[in-house]
Amino acid sequence: MLVKKHSLALIAAIKKKISQHGSISFAEFMHMALYEPTLGYYSSGFFKFGKAGDFITAPLLGNLFAKMLARQFQQILSHLSHAVIFELGAGTGQFCFDVLLQLEQLDALPEKYLILEVSADLQQRQQQKIQQLPSHLAKLVSWQSEVPQNKFNGIIFANEVVDALAVEAFCFRNNKYQQLRVAWSDAFTTHWQDFEPLLEAQLLAKNLSLSDGYESEFIPHLSSWLQTVTENLQKGVVLMIDYGYERNSYYHPQRNQGTRVCYHKHQANFNYFDNVGQQDITAFVDFTALAEAADSCGLSVDGYTSQAHFLLALGINELLGDCENDFENYYKKTTEMKKLTMPNEMGEKFKVIAFSRNFEPVLDGFDFSNHLHLL
Repeated sequence: MLVKKHSLALIAAIKKKISQHGSISFAEFMHMALYEPTLGYYSSGFFKFGKAGDFITAPLLGNLFAKMLARQFQQILSHLSHAVIFELGAGTGQFCFDVLLQLEQLDALPEKYLILEVSADLQQRQQQKIQQLPSHLAKLVSWQSEVPQNKFNGIIFANEVVDALAVEAFCFRNNKYQQLRVAWSDAFTTHWQDFEPLLEAQLLAKNLSLSDGYESEFIPHLSSWLQTVTENLQKGVVLMIDYGYERNSYYHPQRNQGTRVCYHKHQANFNYFDNVGQQDITAFVDFTALAEAADSCGLSVDGYTSQAHFLLALGINELLGDCENDFENYYKKTTEMKKLTMPNEMGEKFKVIAFSRNFEPVLDGFDFSNHLHLL
């Protein structure tokens, strides 16, 4: 009953915005559905992660993911002074918890670990998790309401963040792009209309070759978002991990309905207007667009590879040798590694991209393969 009441309140807020403008873009609808204060999917108190939620992220499988990232962080931090780690959207806080424990083992702790979290509920869950750390590690962690306002050296890390940015849905018809709009008439309805010039220009800049009737999506103002996130990084590396494709695959002729999808109780669906505020709405990441945004922000685009190749380059297979004499733990870690690296699991679906500013060393995670040429 509480969940239904919550959803109705969010729908009422969206209807109010529609009444003020006649209709709103799909991006505006998606943003409200996910982030409307106290009501949106990521802003409410309903649990999203793990078996009891709607999806499972890599840090929730076990600590192998964090252990491998700690190795990459160690390499980066060894070349920086007074460095911080700045994590965007820390989920349950499990990654921060595990990576700090491992960085201490590697004698590579940062000066600070900053977390930017837009959800008050998730921030509370993260704080509860971090309080379980030894006090000398817990005191390194602080929460930000905005990106750091002073120049800093360090690492900006984002795991499954870009896929949660609101997207504009479009259709290419009669040699022009049209924008998906959301209206209300006893229920949510949709229609197509011409893009405003600024958004159309962002789409035209992609130089896509599409068939008539082709539908897909893109993240609007991506360069502005990345600029805000990275503008005060003076020296260091940006690492982003997410599911997605390079542009040629993203806008492949056979992918003519786009990549938008909803997740509710671990089931995928395409009913964007059902369970509003109770289900995730997401889209795959166009990594070419992300690389272009980085370039426009004055960042060097240094690496692009699959999650499997990234983790193998950092030695994930070596960790299994540490528990060969403990069958139960060995089986558990083997299962975890397979989920992180196998092509039919997260291994190929997820990609890792790295940008840097004033940072010369080649990152260890791209030793196995670096597919920058695909971007």
